[in-house]
Amino acid sequence: MRRTREEAEATRLAIMEKGLELFSEQGVAVTRLSDIAREAGFTRGAIYWHFKNKWDLFEAICEYYSQPFKQLSDASLSDQEQDPLGKLRQLLVGLLSKIECDPSFRRMMVMFIRESSGICVGEISDPVAQFMQYQHRRRLSVIRNAIKRGQLPASIDPEAASWLIKAMVDGYITSWLQRSDYFSISSNADVFVDTVIASLSALQPVPDSVDDEVCTL
Repeated sequence: MRRTREEAEATRLAIMEKGLELFSEQGVAVTRLSDIAREAGFTRGAIYWHFKNKWDLFEAICEYYSQPFKQLSDASLSDQEQDPLGKLRQLLVGLLSKIECDPSFRRMMVMFIRESSGICVGEISDPVAQFMQYQHRRRLSVIRNAIKRGQLPASIDPEAASWLIKAMVDGYITSWLQRSDYFSISSNADVFVDTVIASLSALQPVPDSVDDEVCTL
């Protein structure tokens, strides 16, 4: 029985690895489970035994390859954490360093950036939008923890701060992926993350009158 469970887990990981490869290369929308089954050398039944559909597989891939950072992420969200911004910094530096040295993790980030930008199909799918919102809520909790601990000014806009983090990190990763021979993303991770965190303090809520003016332009 133990051997059967081990074999089932090995099959699940093999499906995830091949799914990650195809998702990162061509996007989730155009990739079929039958493509993954064929490339991985399994039947479609084996795929459906482990995953309900390709979006279930997508979520499993994101969760699996994000596990190394879960402890830091959870710590930064805790009300008991005295240094939430420090934990966020460690997480982001670790993430950028892992991208350069771990090809599978790099593919996962490529896959997620492709899907969350909408460049694959022109719009963001509901599962990806839900996952983005989940991550946004977690970033908001970290930012609010940092405000409570006095690490960020109470006047900053947490919503804008959350999306600024995503935009800057995604943009930095994308630039490196395009020209990885130009610089080392891991060697520059500390300076970049410090710049991101320093930028958060400059964010201010937009006055209602400015919002109205922008909407009428």
